[in-house]
Amino acid sequence: MDKDFSRHFTKCPCCGSENRFLEQLGDELKERGLAREDWAFHLDVREGVVVDQAKEAAIPIGSEVPGYGFITDICMDCGCIYAIQIERRDIKKSLRPSPIVSPNRAQRRRNAREGGGQNPFS
Repeated sequence: MDKDFSRHFTKCPCCGSENRFLEQLGDELKERGLAREDWAFHLDVREGVVVDQAKEAAIPIGSEVPGYGFITDICMDCGCIYAIQIERRDIKKSLRPSPIVSPNRAQRRRNAREGGGQNPFS
């Protein structure tokens, strides 16, 4: 597959209509000045990578794996849900940032009693 694969669909694959429901709702907001002119609204936007979870640990950090992105909407004339844009991407594997976990109330009290101070992150 071409690494620069990207395809846009302007018409419903079932009936050929160019009327998309959520796109038109977004356009209403633009007309009322409640959304940016370059903003777009769709039914769904998904992106991800294609990775065998059993092999993921063996893939070195910095390696590229194939990824995807797609956007869907609903035809206003026949109700068909269809992709209006699909694309292939290359995604580099990176370290996942560790989450910052805030201590709960009981942990803060215990830290204060044990001399841990008021700052739970110190």
